[in-house]
Amino acid sequence: MTLMSSLKYSKKQSSMPRFKANYFAFTCLLCAALMSMWPMRTLIINNMFWHMDFQMPLLILAGASFKYFYKSFPQIFFKANLFGLTSFFIAQTILAYWMLPLSVDKAIIDWRYDIAKIVSLVICGYLIKVSFKKATTVIQIFFLGFFISMMIGIGFFFLNSENRLCNVYTLNSQVLAGQGLILIAISLAIIWFFLKMKSKSISDLNSPSNLT
Repeated sequence: MTLMSSLKYSKKQSSMPRFKANYFAFTCLLCAALMSMWPMRTLIINNMFWHMDFQMPLLILAGASFKYFYKSFPQIFFKANLFGLTSFFIAQTILAYWMLPLSVDKAIIDWRYDIAKIVSLVICGYLIKVSFKKATTVIQIFFLGFFISMMIGIGFFFLNSENRLCNVYTLNSQVLAGQGLILIAISLAIIWFFLKMKSKSISDLNSPSNLT
């Protein structure tokens, strides 16, 4: 075996565990990306629910599921991301932008905005994951509360508005999307609460007082 072939073989072998570890993330990303391609693109064109309440959360979930990359970041990133604040602010900015009706319209009309949406929301999901690993419970509550309240507020705005906020969608589609946003916001709060309770119970079991 030559040197070049052995290097290619070792590179291939090392990439396989990484792909398997990120299998769920790649699956979510593929499913979400396919919704921006024909014929599945008709789903997000015809119904705002599939766009805002299915594809966008799926892209965020894909980013949050990726592994192996955080430790390879430059050291300056860790210093600038104290308690996950920097990554939280960037993630919130991305989320707020794609909650705007104008941004939703542009992602349907212009393919360049659609690609930007896919890339930015995957990055957003990964930044959320990084933030929650570094943030304290108080910081998590602050940012999660801010995002959940924003989603619920926008959801009720979609529900109660008598005008179409997105030019590419019907009023009925807008109402359905608003209901979906509220449901997602409530689900996120419940999931976070149960994950915190589970983490607390595990830490209590591993505490020195319980081990003696």
